Amino acid sequence: MTYTTTPRQLANLLFATLSFTAVLHAQVQDVYLSEVRTDASETWIEIHNRGAATADISSWSMHCATATQGMPNNYWWPFPTGTTLAPGAFLRVHWFTAEPPVPVSGNLYTGQSPYGFLFGLGGEALAGSEGAAALFATQSNSQMNSSLMVRDWISWGSSGFQRENLAISAGLWQQGRATPFIGSGTSIARDPDAIGVTAFADESWFLDYTPTPLMPNITGAVVQPYGTACTLPGNHLLGAPELRASSLPLIGNEQFRLVVDHTTGIYGEFVLIAFSGGSAPPGLGSILPAYSGIACHESIDTTQIISTWLVPAMIIGTQFPMPLDNYPQEIIGVELHAQALVIELLPTTNPPYQGLTNALRVVIGQ
Repeated sequence: MTYTTTPRQLANLLFATLSFTAVLHAQVQDVYLSEVRTDASETWIEIHNRGAATADISSWSMHCATATQGMPNNYWWPFPTGTTLAPGAFLRVHWFTAEPPVPVSGNLYTGQSPYGFLFGLGGEALAGSEGAAALFATQSNSQMNSSLMVRDWISWGSSGFQRENLAISAGLWQQGRATPFIGSGTSIARDPDAIGVTAFADESWFLDYTPTPLMPNITGAVVQPYGTACTLPGNHLLGAPELRASSLPLIGNEQFRLVVDHTTGIYGEFVLIAFSGGSAPPGLGSILPAYSGIACHESIDTTQIISTWLVPAMIIGTQFPMPLDNYPQEIIGVELHAQALVIELLPTTNPPYQGLTNALRVVIGQ
């Protein structure tokens, strides 16, 4: 007996497979790497406990990897006995930095003596151009090759560092992925709401032009959905098209993008996204072709359209990359309203469009 698979069945199968894979790899992390800064003035790695209970990390170690020729490239520093993180607390580890005469609360210093590091390897200054940092739930040499001990990982500027494969096996990182390099005066910061949610772990990180040591990384960013998604009879979508943001709209976030979920991407359809200065005022009529019995109408103000963007629809979800790096501080607070339409460009297409997404109010933060 021969079985055939329709395009819709194939797309549904891909969607189910991707969803199952995401569940397998999503990690619930209470204690995680929150921010990294590496320049001539400051070199530190911040840790945050977003859990509801105090976390005892006194048996943990911090692992840092480098790519410096002629060096071990592989270093561990043990957290001191009694190191705990209260719920909501932050902790900074100043890497390869001497302890000041008067230590500051919330800060730890590795020192520069090889005796302060594990296994006699000593340490090495980190470079913003490329490097990696990790949390290991052990200080034992015999357990440093176990993926079960890895609690978090980040590679910046490049990939393929020593023990990165353990983080990949643990579902905490992906092969060949890396965040942008860390420039002078900036940091790489984490969006906690994106941990375990974004497709790739590095997409939960963004380049922060305003480092926030021992404080939350995000202020002022807004992604607020409103309006209702709809489809027309005879559409070949995987469901009502939903518009969402892959991460928060933060200045410096190279990974920011809008995504239209449930597109099919195998029938030649396109997605048109429109950006407006505001939401639709009461009584504003729709400019969409009317379709009997279906209440599809724009939620954004179509009289204030700023820009539109037309791209071919993709399987499962259609992405609109909107990197927010290399922008001036003046864009902080800028507000946009977006909504997308799934259409076909053939003149004889019926229905006249496939579906309309909900709308998003997006405010750029830092």
